[in-house]
Amino acid sequence: MTLYLDVIWVLNYLIDYLLLLLTALVLKRQHSKLRFALGALFASMIVFFMFTPFAGLFYHPVTKLVYSGFIVLIAFGYKRWTFFIQGLAMFYFVTFMTGGALFAIHFFWQTEVAFVSSGFQMNASIGSPISWMLIIVGFPLVWYFSKHRFETIETKVFNMQQLAEVEIILGEHCFKMNGLVDSGNQLKDPITRVPVMIMEAGILEEAFGQEVVRTITHLDTNGTSDITRHWLQERLRIIPFRAVGQSSPYISAIKPDEVRVRFQNQLYCTSHVLIGVQSIQLSPEGLYQAIVHPKQVLGIPKDQLA
Repeated sequence: MTLYLDVIWVLNYLIDYLLLLLTALVLKRQHSKLRFALGALFASMIVFFMFTPFAGLFYHPVTKLVYSGFIVLIAFGYKRWTFFIQGLAMFYFVTFMTGGALFAIHFFWQTEVAFVSSGFQMNASIGSPISWMLIIVGFPLVWYFSKHRFETIETKVFNMQQLAEVEIILGEHCFKMNGLVDSGNQLKDPITRVPVMIMEAGILEEAFGQEVVRTITHLDTNGTSDITRHWLQERLRIIPFRAVGQSSPYISAIKPDEVRVRFQNQLYCTSHVLIGVQSIQLSPEGLYQAIVHPKQVLGIPKDQLA
């Protein structure tokens, strides 16, 4: 049987290059295209080694580990031991992840693949056209999906680190929720320069009713509404505010009695803040219901939490 090693080698070279690139993207490391090309070249040479008298040696786990170590060294270089181990471990992780995804796809379609393949006159030297299609088309798709999933997970981890417990005291009511400490939130009252945090309007509905809350979120610049008889009227403010998907250039805000923010094991309390009431959901996943102004977690905390 004749094997077309050049075709197999080119495919392995491209896959090895993409795996090294995905490793660099996940680790957020600067990378050199030349080093990656050399690393992928060295990695793909194992295709030829498998057809030499030393083929049995390359099936041994220790040889595979050492070989992988050289691939990582060529691609990323050596700065310190932990840098090298982290790169090697992530290289194995993305390799197993993408390989496992391809195996799962093949397993899922194995009946159909076997049926379709029976209609081809296949050359045993290059394998099934369906299998090649699975690798050529499936691997880039798995790679692209994996890259974006890693970015999504990274964003969620960052968001979880920025979450805080928020308590808003408004009259005799205490509203508890999770809040995202957003350093990009620089919203302030243009007159008093008081910082403005954002809260979902739905949190107020249980205490004040849906009609009152809906009226608050739809106040116009003249302040005319059906809330004139409600005690919240004296606490309402109109703040210039623009957001994606919002037609009005203003947002209704409420002056609270106190806001308590528990962030990174510290408690911050202030009454020098306004609560902007937003009618839309702030987090599609429901991770948080408020956006905390960064000035609320600055200065001397009231207490150090255990």
